[in-house]
Amino acid sequence: MSPASNEKEETLSSAIALLELLSSQHALENFFHEILNRKEEEEEEEARSKSNSKCVFFEISSTALRALSNVFKKETAETLKRSAVKTIAKKSRIVSLFIGDDQSDDMERFEELFGCGISMENVQKLFKFFARCTRSSGSSGGGGDVRVGSADDVDSDTNSDTNSDTNSDKYGVIVSVRLRCGESVAIGATYEESKNTGKFGKSENDEAFVAYPVAPSTKFLELQSSPGKETDDVKWLYCDDKGNARTEEMPNFKWKGKLRPWKISHQEKLFRGMRKVPDSVVKAEWWETSRPLAEERARQQRVADELPKNEIEKLRKACEIGRGAIDCVVRAIRPGVTPEALDVLCHDYICDNNAYPSPLNYYCFPKSCCISVNEVICHGIPDCRPLERGDIVNVDVTAFFGGYHGDLNETVYVGNANVDSGENSEAAKKLLKCAYECLASGIAVVKPDARYRDIGENVSSVADKYDCSVVRTYCGHGIGKHFHCFPNVPHYKGNKATGAMKPGHAFTIEPMINLSKEWRDELWPDGWTAVTKDGSLSAQYEHTMVCTEFGVDVLTKRTKNSPKVFPFIAYDHSSTGEAPPNDVGKTMQVDSEPAQSKIVSDLESLIRAFNNNVSI
Repeated sequence: MSPASNEKEETLSSAIALLELLSSQHALENFFHEILNRKEEEEEEEARSKSNSKCVFFEISSTALRALSNVFKKETAETLKRSAVKTIAKKSRIVSLFIGDDQSDDMERFEELFGCGISMENVQKLFKFFARCTRSSGSSGGGGDVRVGSADDVDSDTNSDTNSDTNSDKYGVIVSVRLRCGESVAIGATYEESKNTGKFGKSENDEAFVAYPVAPSTKFLELQSSPGKETDDVKWLYCDDKGNARTEEMPNFKWKGKLRPWKISHQEKLFRGMRKVPDSVVKAEWWETSRPLAEERARQQRVADELPKNEIEKLRKACEIGRGAIDCVVRAIRPGVTPEALDVLCHDYICDNNAYPSPLNYYCFPKSCCISVNEVICHGIPDCRPLERGDIVNVDVTAFFGGYHGDLNETVYVGNANVDSGENSEAAKKLLKCAYECLASGIAVVKPDARYRDIGENVSSVADKYDCSVVRTYCGHGIGKHFHCFPNVPHYKGNKATGAMKPGHAFTIEPMINLSKEWRDELWPDGWTAVTKDGSLSAQYEHTMVCTEFGVDVLTKRTKNSPKVFPFIAYDHSSTGEAPPNDVGKTMQVDSEPAQSKIVSDLESLIRAFNNNVSI
């Protein structure tokens, strides 16, 4: 089992111990009553008044939770336990959702708590839990009431208020634990106070649940990316000179669109201001020097490596880590979240899986992934600008593991693409669909003896259909032991790429598509950020693949657990896969993820033990 898997089990065990602690009598006074009687923030008050379902929401990092685990032990003094639950109560908040026939109005609030595009199974678990947390009629309390009604399913026609047990009060609690890898585990349980006996404890009729993976809440992510917390050791500055310099003033530039650069984190106490990479992680050549010297030598050879099967499997592992990282980041994309916070998630996920984020210090690039917003074509540096509804965001991730690089990217609409309307949102959704189909059409070319130049012909024909253009400045590339190497894979028609595909050739296809006929780009003063010359939107999707004797093996393809965030895909929640748009073929299909299933089953077994009052 991987270190990440062990952490999940250890963390959930600590979380369950916390739930057990909240089952004690003193938790009623020190946890629940304190939450119910305190004055909540005004902005929360209005939201709660419009919702019929409430529960207590507590969010904590796995490191902090495990540090508290000694307090949860039976032999710990009661006074210490009381102090602990009181501290936890102060960090908890009341969260609300509207549970009814139409939940669409409250989905935005749901995503603020648990992320976007999470599995339908987890969505149902969470909504079902909230449905049990409908407030009792006639209740009162200064900070809002979290009393629970019946344990009806979310789609029940019966109002839970009418079925409330008049002899007891019930309380719902969700503990969301942010793992080191950037994902979160959410567990929920209900507690009951008997009015007849005065006893308090875990509700016998309601089972606890676990939802994994979910994303950290928007508030939690804000802690990762706030320039308001500057100190003498932690500075937030603009990036300049291709990552080599920082400046307090925004550089002068004739900006092409509405987007502007924002400050990025720069921690002086860390190596070159970059985030720390664990000593146990094997680092890329440029970690200290910023120069990929071996890669530069390989480019001069202009010969594509034909990887044997054992090396392809090593490359596949790096690609799997990259896929997990981008899924982790995409779940967290929503209005109010910053690219800086997304970069933290990416960095933590990759490092927690004993891999190195390839972009970090590559020719002095200062971050662990590229995040490109709106008119940015590629190589956007994650900064502290909060994402806005209607933005489009490209996340480009590469993981270096076992001596190989796995590279992929996806572009996501910020907000609810299925609900948002208007000229700008419709144009953005058209562009995303076009870019996705461009990638699929390029992959369809891949087979032995096919020419690399033909990929551009396919991609351009799709772009022309949507009246969009293909960027010519940047192209796909060979990949494997080197981040970028031969062959070059242009995406536009009439290109002069040389060479034909052979079994074992590993490379990326990553067409960059602009929402206009202007394909040219310009660089921001930071020397990295490439933007459209006319300020129009740009989008891109990328996969790493290997040519096989039978066709193509897409190593970074989406899995059954990948976020369902693409409005142009008809997702089938009854199956484990997704339907590609139109007739682009089977190149974008998903596969199973048995390792993930094992983790989930282990977590659920711990929950069952908790429900059955078995000692953990």
